[in-house]
Amino acid sequence: MANYTHTNQDPWQWSRPIHTDVEAILELVDQNYSREIDPIFTPNRSRMAYHLHRAILGQTYATQEDFLSVAKQGQQTIAWAWLTRGKYQVYADEEMAVGEFIHVDLNLSPRQRIRLVAQILEQWIAYCELMRIPVLTSTSIRAEQTAFMRLHSQFGFSVRGSFAYRRIDSI
Repeated sequence: MANYTHTNQDPWQWSRPIHTDVEAILELVDQNYSREIDPIFTPNRSRMAYHLHRAILGQTYATQEDFLSVAKQGQQTIAWAWLTRGKYQVYADEEMAVGEFIHVDLNLSPRQRIRLVAQILEQWIAYCELMRIPVLTSTSIRAEQTAFMRLHSQFGFSVRGSFAYRRIDSI
């Protein structure tokens, strides 16, 4: 999977988001993903902004709670992701890191979207290894998720429906 790893040849750069990135993240969500939850949940932009600002602040001062990343091409936000930790199944003692969001600009080419998602999965795996989190989980609410879940499989996740689980080897 190393062929997806971020390089200087990629036209985007990854960083941790700051508070001024929240509006661009919310725009990406509105333009590309709000319709996915609309029939089930009522999107609330203010609530999402509050939680993003809170997570960004937390990531600044408590680096072990959440991991957020943003990809920018020039000044444009083209992808972002949010991983949270400290979750547990009621039947197991292992801590889980849970992928809250992976959003990629759907106007990008399929190849670019796959590359960005793969880079996010690499980041999440590395974070879990660094923080010694034994299980990484990811899921999708999207109707079309086949390619997304196939990519998880390629990264060693066990895919079960719309859920993907991966034991972290370095624990």
